[in-house]
Amino acid sequence: MPYIEEKCIAGKTIEIERKYSSRYKKKGITRGKNKKPTTEEQKEINNRMAEKKLRRKINANFGEGDYHLVLNFRPEERPKTKQEAKKQIENFIRSLRKEYREQNMELKYIHVIEQGKNGAMHHHLVINEIDPKTISKAWKFGRININPLDETGQYAKLASYLIKYTSKVIGTDRAIYGRRWNESKNLKEPVVEKRIVKEKGWYREEAKAPKGYYVQKESIAKGICPYSGYPYFKYTLVKLE
Repeated sequence: MPYIEEKCIAGKTIEIERKYSSRYKKKGITRGKNKKPTTEEQKEINNRMAEKKLRRKINANFGEGDYHLVLNFRPEERPKTKQEAKKQIENFIRSLRKEYREQNMELKYIHVIEQGKNGAMHHHLVINEIDPKTISKAWKFGRININPLDETGQYAKLASYLIKYTSKVIGTDRAIYGRRWNESKNLKEPVVEKRIVKEKGWYREEAKAPKGYYVQKESIAKGICPYSGYPYFKYTLVKLE
């Protein structure tokens, strides 16, 4: 059977995933039981795929000293319509971009909207480093939480946290945008490399780190995919300081 290894290089992380692919023809391991995912299971699959894409994008473009912002609203300043919500955040990004240019810098960002059932709203942004006073000057509707990113370069928890909020409204009439997040056009794409797996018994191997990296233990996942019936093995390497 056809198996591939997908290696994704994103900033200080390297994600390794070995899995079945119908695009390549190769003899291999016997297929186990498989099933078609239910509607709820498919939603969860979509959430995991979105989380993986966002995690890789954040890891590839941001690092220590950059910020995760939470823009809050005073109750009386909450937007009353989708159009008003869009205008507020777009004006903020426009003002912030101007401030960056004045400092001979270029704004990079990823933007996610958090919406509560009671009408509360927060804007989450991941941006590159700048003086926090500059950020405060651009947002006029409430308090700002400014959280510096750590030195690890692995922001999987942040991506998971952000996707959790998008999954509640995406595809519903509550969604302000038709996508889970918005991003600046100057972000780099993670580098993805693929190869056919020729090693026998690869699914019995242990995750190993090359010199200069360590294996993030909580990233290790191995088993039989219930939907394809084929084995998979994945883990993440993180660069040492």
